[in-house]
Amino acid sequence: MSAVLRPVAACALLALALTACGSAGDDAALRNVTARGESGVQADRLAARAVREYRSYAADQVYDTLARTDDFVAALKRGDVRGARALYAPSRMGWESIEPVAEAFPDIDAKVDARESDLEEGQTWTGWHRLEKALWRAPKTVRKEAVHGDTLLADLSTLRAVLPRAEITVTSMAQGAKELLDEVATGKVTGEEEAFSHTDLWDFKGNVDGAFKVYELLRPIVRERNAELVTTLDTEFGDLRAVLAKHADGEGFVPYTDLSREQVKELVDALNALAEPLSGLSAVISSG
Repeated sequence: MSAVLRPVAACALLALALTACGSAGDDAALRNVTARGESGVQADRLAARAVREYRSYAADQVYDTLARTDDFVAALKRGDVRGARALYAPSRMGWESIEPVAEAFPDIDAKVDARESDLEEGQTWTGWHRLEKALWRAPKTVRKEAVHGDTLLADLSTLRAVLPRAEITVTSMAQGAKELLDEVATGKVTGEEEAFSHTDLWDFKGNVDGAFKVYELLRPIVRERNAELVTTLDTEFGDLRAVLAKHADGEGFVPYTDLSREQVKELVDALNALAEPLSGLSAVISSG
Protein backbone atom coordinates (compact mmCIF):
# COMPACT_ATOMS: atom_id res chain seq x y z
CA MET A 1 0.00 0.00 0.00
CA SER A 2 1.19 3.53 -0.73
CA ALA A 3 2.06 5.61 2.31
CA VAL A 4 2.79 8.62 0.18
CA LEU A 5 -0.65 9.99 -0.60
CA ARG A 6 -3.07 10.51 2.26
CA PRO A 7 -6.41 12.33 2.39
CA VAL A 8 -5.60 15.76 3.83
CA ALA A 9 -5.99 19.41 2.97
CA ALA A 10 -4.37 21.59 0.33
CA CYS A 11 -0.89 23.20 0.11
CA ALA A 12 0.45 26.29 1.73
CA LEU A 13 1.56 29.28 -0.33
CA LEU A 14 5.08 30.69 -0.23
CA ALA A 15 5.55 34.28 1.05
CA LEU A 16 8.68 36.27 0.25
CA ALA A 17 9.73 39.41 2.17
CA LEU A 18 12.59 41.59 0.89
CA THR A 19 14.33 44.45 2.65
CA ALA A 20 16.65 46.75 0.65
CA CYS A 21 19.39 49.17 1.64
CA GLY A 22 20.96 51.89 -0.42
CA SER A 23 24.46 50.59 -1.20
CA ALA A 24 25.50 49.15 -4.55
CA GLY A 25 26.40 45.87 -2.87
CA ASP A 26 22.99 45.70 -1.27
CA ASP A 27 21.35 46.46 -4.63
CA ALA A 28 23.24 43.56 -6.21
CA ALA A 29 22.23 41.26 -3.38
CA LEU A 30 18.63 42.36 -3.76
CA ARG A 31 18.70 41.63 -7.49
CA ASN A 32 20.04 38.14 -6.80
CA VAL A 33 17.38 37.45 -4.18
CA THR A 34 14.69 38.81 -6.51
CA ALA A 35 15.91 36.58 -9.33
CA ARG A 36 15.84 33.56 -7.06
CA GLY A 37 12.37 34.58 -5.94
CA GLU A 38 11.12 34.84 -9.52
CA SER A 39 12.61 31.45 -10.29
CA GLY A 40 10.87 30.02 -7.24
CA VAL A 41 7.55 31.52 -8.26
CA GLN A 42 7.90 29.99 -11.73
CA ALA A 43 8.72 26.60 -10.19
CA ASP A 44 5.67 26.91 -7.95
CA ARG A 45 3.51 27.67 -10.97
CA LEU A 46 4.83 24.65 -12.86
CA ALA A 47 4.25 22.46 -9.80
CA ALA A 48 0.72 23.76 -9.29
CA ARG A 49 -0.09 23.12 -12.94
CA ALA A 50 1.31 19.57 -12.79
CA VAL A 51 -0.76 18.76 -9.69
CA ARG A 52 -3.90 20.30 -11.18
CA GLU A 53 -3.53 18.34 -14.43
CA TYR A 54 -2.74 15.13 -12.59
CA ARG A 55 -5.88 15.47 -10.48
CA SER A 56 -7.86 15.84 -13.69
CA TYR A 57 -6.12 12.80 -15.18
CA ALA A 58 -6.83 10.69 -12.09
CA ALA A 59 -10.49 11.70 -12.12
CA ASP A 60 -10.75 10.79 -15.81
CA GLN A 61 -9.23 7.37 -15.14
CA VAL A 62 -11.75 6.65 -12.39
CA TYR A 63 -14.65 7.68 -14.63
CA ASP A 64 -13.30 5.46 -17.41
CA THR A 65 -12.90 2.58 -14.99
CA LEU A 66 -16.47 2.97 -13.78
CA ALA A 67 -17.87 3.03 -17.31
CA ARG A 68 -15.91 -0.04 -18.41
CA THR A 69 -16.66 -1.92 -15.20
CA ASP A 70 -20.36 -1.20 -15.63
CA ASP A 71 -20.21 -2.92 -19.04
CA PHE A 72 -18.24 -5.80 -17.51
CA VAL A 73 -20.78 -6.32 -14.72
CA ALA A 74 -23.68 -6.14 -17.20
CA ALA A 75 -22.10 -9.02 -19.15
CA LEU A 76 -21.79 -11.02 -15.93
CA LYS A 77 -25.45 -10.50 -15.16
CA ARG A 78 -26.38 -11.74 -18.65
CA GLY A 79 -24.27 -14.83 -18.10
CA ASP A 80 -22.16 -13.78 -21.10
CA VAL A 81 -18.90 -15.46 -20.13
CA ARG A 82 -17.09 -14.72 -23.38
CA GLY A 83 -18.14 -11.07 -23.32
CA ALA A 84 -17.25 -10.64 -19.65
CA ARG A 85 -13.83 -12.19 -20.19
CA ALA A 86 -13.15 -9.72 -23.01
CA LEU A 87 -14.23 -6.79 -20.82
CA TYR A 88 -12.39 -7.81 -17.66
CA ALA A 89 -8.88 -6.53 -18.41
CA PRO A 90 -9.97 -3.24 -20.05
CA SER A 91 -12.09 -2.46 -16.99
CA ARG A 92 -8.93 -2.44 -14.86
CA MET A 93 -6.70 -0.23 -17.01
CA GLY A 94 -7.72 3.08 -15.46
CA TRP A 95 -7.34 1.71 -11.95
CA GLU A 96 -3.88 0.35 -12.73
CA SER A 97 -2.72 3.71 -14.07
CA ILE A 98 -3.46 5.54 -10.81
CA GLU A 99 -2.85 2.84 -8.19
CA PRO A 100 -0.74 5.01 -5.86
CA VAL A 101 -3.60 7.50 -5.61
CA ALA A 102 -6.26 4.83 -5.23
CA GLU A 103 -4.19 3.08 -2.56
CA ALA A 104 -4.36 6.26 -0.49
CA PHE A 105 -7.77 4.84 0.45
CA PRO A 106 -6.77 1.38 1.72
CA ASP A 107 -10.29 0.28 2.63
CA ILE A 108 -11.39 0.76 -0.97
CA ASP A 109 -8.23 -0.82 -2.35
CA ALA A 110 -8.76 -3.93 -0.22
CA LYS A 111 -12.31 -4.30 -1.49
CA VAL A 112 -11.73 -3.83 -5.20
CA ASP A 113 -8.24 -5.22 -5.87
CA ALA A 114 -7.46 -7.91 -3.28
CA ARG A 115 -6.15 -11.19 -4.60
CA GLU A 116 -7.19 -14.40 -2.87
CA SER A 117 -3.75 -14.68 -1.30
CA ASP A 118 -4.06 -11.14 0.13
CA LEU A 119 -7.11 -11.89 2.27
CA GLU A 120 -6.86 -11.41 5.99
CA GLU A 121 -8.67 -13.65 8.46
CA GLY A 122 -12.39 -12.94 8.38
CA GLN A 123 -12.19 -10.72 5.28
CA THR A 124 -14.90 -11.23 2.70
CA TRP A 125 -13.41 -11.49 -0.76
CA THR A 126 -14.85 -8.96 -3.19
CA GLY A 127 -13.63 -7.08 -6.22
CA TRP A 128 -12.15 -7.81 -9.61
CA HIS A 129 -10.08 -10.84 -8.73
CA ARG A 130 -13.00 -12.75 -7.20
CA LEU A 131 -14.88 -12.18 -10.46
CA GLU A 132 -11.79 -13.12 -12.43
CA LYS A 133 -11.61 -16.48 -10.66
CA ALA A 134 -15.28 -17.18 -11.31
CA LEU A 135 -14.95 -16.36 -15.01
CA TRP A 136 -11.91 -18.52 -15.67
CA ARG A 137 -12.33 -21.29 -13.10
CA ALA A 138 -16.10 -21.59 -12.54
CA PRO A 139 -17.87 -19.87 -15.46
CA LYS A 140 -21.22 -21.47 -14.63
CA THR A 141 -21.34 -19.36 -11.45
CA VAL A 142 -20.98 -15.93 -13.09
CA ARG A 143 -24.65 -14.93 -12.77
CA LYS A 144 -24.53 -15.71 -9.08
CA GLU A 145 -21.19 -13.92 -8.67
CA ALA A 146 -22.55 -10.81 -10.42
CA VAL A 147 -23.73 -9.52 -7.04
CA HIS A 148 -20.07 -8.87 -6.30
CA GLY A 149 -19.96 -6.85 -9.48
CA ASP A 150 -22.53 -4.50 -8.01
CA THR A 151 -20.37 -4.21 -4.90
CA LEU A 152 -17.34 -3.44 -7.09
CA LEU A 153 -19.24 -0.65 -8.83
CA ALA A 154 -20.36 0.78 -5.50
CA ASP A 155 -16.79 0.78 -4.17
CA LEU A 156 -15.47 2.46 -7.32
CA SER A 157 -18.19 5.08 -7.01
CA THR A 158 -16.98 5.74 -3.47
CA LEU A 159 -13.45 6.18 -4.82
CA ARG A 160 -14.75 8.73 -7.31
CA ALA A 161 -16.40 10.66 -4.48
CA VAL A 162 -13.39 10.70 -2.13
CA LEU A 163 -10.66 11.16 -4.74
CA PRO A 164 -10.63 14.98 -4.44
CA ARG A 165 -9.53 14.55 -0.81
CA ALA A 166 -6.29 12.80 -1.75
CA GLU A 167 -3.21 14.89 -1.05
CA ILE A 168 -1.20 15.20 -4.24
CA THR A 169 2.10 17.05 -4.53
CA VAL A 170 4.77 16.97 -7.22
CA THR A 171 6.95 14.97 -4.83
CA SER A 172 4.25 12.38 -4.15
CA MET A 173 3.57 12.20 -7.89
CA ALA A 174 7.23 11.39 -8.55
CA GLN A 175 7.24 8.79 -5.78
CA GLY A 176 4.00 7.35 -7.15
CA ALA A 177 5.54 6.90 -10.60
CA LYS A 178 8.29 4.79 -9.05
CA GLU A 179 5.68 2.82 -7.11
CA LEU A 180 3.90 2.00 -10.37
CA LEU A 181 7.12 0.54 -11.77
CA ASP A 182 7.53 -1.41 -8.52
CA GLU A 183 4.00 -2.77 -9.02
CA VAL A 184 5.07 -4.13 -12.39
CA ALA A 185 8.23 -5.66 -10.97
CA THR A 186 6.55 -7.34 -7.99
CA GLY A 187 3.25 -8.45 -9.50
CA LYS A 188 3.06 -8.23 -13.26
CA VAL A 189 6.31 -9.72 -14.55
CA THR A 190 5.89 -12.58 -12.09
CA GLY A 191 2.42 -13.40 -13.42
CA GLU A 192 0.97 -13.24 -9.90
CA GLU A 193 -1.51 -10.41 -10.43
CA GLU A 194 -3.85 -12.10 -12.90
CA ALA A 195 -3.47 -15.69 -11.77
CA PHE A 196 -6.61 -16.95 -13.53
CA SER A 197 -7.00 -14.76 -16.64
CA HIS A 198 -3.29 -14.20 -17.36
CA THR A 199 -4.09 -10.66 -18.53
CA ASP A 200 -1.03 -9.30 -16.72
CA LEU A 201 0.24 -7.39 -19.76
CA TRP A 202 -2.85 -5.18 -19.68
CA ASP A 203 -2.03 -4.28 -16.08
CA PHE A 204 1.61 -3.84 -17.05
CA LYS A 205 0.61 -1.26 -19.65
CA GLY A 206 -1.72 0.52 -17.23
CA ASN A 207 1.08 0.89 -14.69
CA VAL A 208 3.59 2.08 -17.30
CA ASP A 209 1.10 4.53 -18.82
CA GLY A 210 0.38 5.96 -15.37
CA ALA A 211 4.08 6.37 -14.60
CA PHE A 212 4.67 8.03 -17.96
CA LYS A 213 1.80 10.45 -17.39
CA VAL A 214 3.38 11.59 -14.14
CA TYR A 215 6.75 12.01 -15.84
CA GLU A 216 5.15 13.87 -18.74
CA LEU A 217 3.55 16.37 -16.34
CA LEU A 218 6.77 16.81 -14.35
CA ARG A 219 9.07 16.99 -17.37
CA PRO A 220 9.10 20.83 -17.56
CA ILE A 221 10.37 20.99 -13.97
CA VAL A 222 12.90 18.21 -14.49
CA ARG A 223 14.22 19.80 -17.71
CA GLU A 224 15.13 22.97 -15.80
CA ARG A 225 17.06 21.03 -13.18
CA ASN A 226 18.46 17.95 -14.91
CA ALA A 227 18.18 17.92 -18.69
CA GLU A 228 20.25 14.74 -18.88
CA LEU A 229 17.66 12.86 -16.83
CA VAL A 230 14.96 13.96 -19.27
CA THR A 231 16.93 12.51 -22.16
CA THR A 232 17.46 9.24 -20.31
CA LEU A 233 13.82 8.87 -19.22
CA ASP A 234 12.51 9.71 -22.69
CA THR A 235 14.70 6.93 -24.10
CA GLU A 236 13.94 4.30 -21.46
CA PHE A 237 10.18 4.89 -21.47
CA GLY A 238 10.24 4.57 -25.25
CA ASP A 239 12.23 1.37 -25.13
CA LEU A 240 9.97 -0.27 -22.52
CA ARG A 241 6.83 0.68 -24.42
CA ALA A 242 8.34 -0.72 -27.62
CA VAL A 243 9.08 -4.06 -25.96
CA LEU A 244 5.58 -4.21 -24.50
CA ALA A 245 4.06 -3.42 -27.90
CA LYS A 246 5.66 -6.57 -29.33
CA HIS A 247 3.08 -8.58 -27.41
CA ALA A 248 0.03 -6.65 -28.55
CA ASP A 249 -2.93 -8.61 -29.89
CA GLY A 250 -5.53 -6.38 -31.50
CA GLU A 251 -6.47 -3.74 -28.95
CA GLY A 252 -5.07 -5.83 -26.11
CA PHE A 253 -2.30 -8.30 -25.41
CA VAL A 254 -1.53 -11.98 -25.63
CA PRO A 255 -1.91 -14.02 -22.42
CA TYR A 256 1.12 -13.64 -20.21
CA THR A 257 1.56 -17.41 -20.21
CA ASP A 258 2.25 -17.24 -23.97
CA LEU A 259 5.53 -15.42 -23.40
CA SER A 260 8.79 -17.34 -23.52
CA ARG A 261 11.47 -16.98 -20.86
CA GLU A 262 13.48 -14.86 -23.28
CA GLN A 263 10.52 -12.54 -23.88
CA VAL A 264 9.90 -12.16 -20.16
CA LYS A 265 13.60 -11.40 -19.64
CA GLU A 266 13.45 -8.73 -22.34
CA LEU A 267 10.56 -7.08 -20.50
CA VAL A 268 12.38 -7.31 -17.17
CA ASP A 269 15.57 -5.82 -18.64
CA ALA A 270 13.65 -2.90 -20.16
CA LEU A 271 11.79 -2.40 -16.89
CA ASN A 272 15.02 -2.36 -14.87
CA ALA A 273 16.63 0.06 -17.31
CA LEU A 274 13.77 2.50 -16.69
CA ALA A 275 13.39 1.89 -12.94
CA GLU A 276 16.89 3.08 -12.07
CA PRO A 277 16.67 6.60 -13.57
CA LEU A 278 13.02 6.93 -12.58
CA SER A 279 14.02 6.38 -8.96
CA GLY A 280 15.93 9.68 -9.20
CA LEU A 281 12.88 11.66 -10.29
CA SER A 282 11.72 12.37 -6.75
CA ALA A 283 15.10 13.78 -5.70
CA VAL A 284 15.19 16.13 -8.67
CA ILE A 285 11.65 17.33 -8.01
CA SER A 286 12.39 17.85 -4.33
CA SER A 287 15.60 19.79 -4.98
CA GLY A 288 13.93 23.06 -5.95
